Amino acid sequence: MAGGIPKLYCAWFCPFAQRAWIALEAKGVDFEYIEQDPYNKTPEWLSINPRGMVPVIVHNNNTVYESPVCIEYVDEAWPIEPRLLPTDPYHRAHARIWGDFIGKKITPLFYALLMKQSEAEQQGIKPRLIRELLELVKAMDPKGPFFQGEKLGFVDIMLAPHVARFFILKHYRGFEVPKSGEFERFHLWWEAVRNAPAVKATLQDDGKLLDSYQRYADASVKSQVGDAIRKGGPMP
Repeated sequence: MAGGIPKLYCAWFCPFAQRAWIALEAKGVDFEYIEQDPYNKTPEWLSINPRGMVPVIVHNNNTVYESPVCIEYVDEAWPIEPRLLPTDPYHRAHARIWGDFIGKKITPLFYALLMKQSEAEQQGIKPRLIRELLELVKAMDPKGPFFQGEKLGFVDIMLAPHVARFFILKHYRGFEVPKSGEFERFHLWWEAVRNAPAVKATLQDDGKLLDSYQRYADASVKSQVGDAIRKGGPMP
C-alpha cells in the first residue's frame, strides 16, 4: 500500500511528533519533513488537521494524526522489516497495552512534575513517577535490550521522546531515575534506544530544548497543557 511519498508535518520541539518521525526513520521510508508551528492555527493548517496538532502524516491524499496512530499507520502502510509492532496477536496487544500505559501514566506525570510550582507538590510527584517507571521496567523483555526484545518497536518509540527530555526534569526539578537495582534494566534499555539510528536522527540540541521548556517550568503556559496531554501534543 506504500504508494506516494508521505509528508510528515512535525515540530522539532514536540515529543509527540517525534514519535511519528522515529517511526518513519525506523522503517526506512522516504518522506518529506515539513516543520509546522502547531500554535499558528492558520486556516491552511487547520484544513490539514482540524485539531491543529502535530504530528500529521499526509499520504496518498489521506491524513493521519495522533502519535500512536501514526506509528501504527507507518508500520502497516509499509509492511516491511523491521516491524514496529509484533505480528503475533498477543505480543501486539502487549505492545499496545504498554503504549497506552505510557500515555496515561508516565507522560502526564512528566508534565505535572515540570509545571507544579510548589516544592511539596513536586516532591509528591517524584515517587509516583518512579513507581510508574518501575512498573514499566518490570514488563520489559528480561534480555532486551529493547522493550520487547532485540529490535526497536512501538513501546520504545512511545517512551523515547520523553525519556530524552528527562534531563530537563533534572535541571528544573532535580529528578533522576535511580542508577542501580531494578532500574539497571531501564538504563540498559535507554542506552540501546538513544543509540538506535532512527532515534538519533530525531534528537535535538539539549540547550535548545532546555530553553524551550522554561515556560513550562515557570507555568507560563499552564492553560494549554492539560488539553495538549489529553490530545497527545503539541508541547515541548
